[in-house]
Amino acid sequence: MNNAKLKKMRKPIVQGIFYPSDKEKLSQLIDSYIQDKSRGQSNLIISPHAGYSTTGQQMADAFLSAASSDIHEVVIISPVHREETDKIILPQSSIFYTAAGELEVNMKSLHLFKDDDPSIIRDEIPHLEEHGIEDQLPFISHIMGDVKILPVLLGKTTISMVKKLTKALRRAYGSSPENVLFVVTSNLSLYESEKNALAKANRALELFEKGDWREICEQKRTGQIDACGSGCLSAVLALYDKSFEMDLISRSKSEGKESEKGKIVSYGAVSFKEKCNGTIE
Repeated sequence: MNNAKLKKMRKPIVQGIFYPSDKEKLSQLIDSYIQDKSRGQSNLIISPHAGYSTTGQQMADAFLSAASSDIHEVVIISPVHREETDKIILPQSSIFYTAAGELEVNMKSLHLFKDDDPSIIRDEIPHLEEHGIEDQLPFISHIMGDVKILPVLLGKTTISMVKKLTKALRRAYGSSPENVLFVVTSNLSLYESEKNALAKANRALELFEKGDWREICEQKRTGQIDACGSGCLSAVLALYDKSFEMDLISRSKSEGKESEKGKIVSYGAVSFKEKCNGTIE
């Protein structure tokens, strides 16, 4: 029997809603975002998750900032939006599918990441309910090429959970990962008045640039920032010991319905380039 037939596949849930379900149309759309754009060598990016009509350019900009790097594996870390839990959740599927192609989960990395930590579980349901990781997959297939992935969901943004995520990343990739791109999928604000959304988004970007992962977690906990992937970013910053230069590449915002005029969500494409090797405390 063909082993490929035994592999469990995670099928898309927002295809045809957030992005085209037709392979050719999807390819043409992504091409329209990346034409005449420069490519960089980032180690870590922040890419938003929403419909491509609103954030497609920002997602493309984020991935292009790493497109010249020698990437063999992409680690996609997303917050859990539905039911927060004191767990870090890995998929049961070994293949993630979109119209852009199939991406294989690196099972070796998955098992090293999980180890015997009871806070890290494999559960397909949360992955089937989340769109944040799926949103990134067509860009990975189209821009990054033949790479493997590790999809990770972080249940809560707390110091203890961020530490566990950092330790898991270190088990799988070491303190100075090579040939690995970390993709934190995060919007910069919640849906609220434009004034408040932009203020919190700007505050989050200032914290991200400073690189103090503990302060990022604290301000997320106290509601001073709302960027949903703050904990995910904090874990990677802790892994590299705050050794990045940040570049805010581009921004966008959603527009509220006529009945909710003045409300937005703030999005941004952000890249980080490693300054020097760091260690984990």
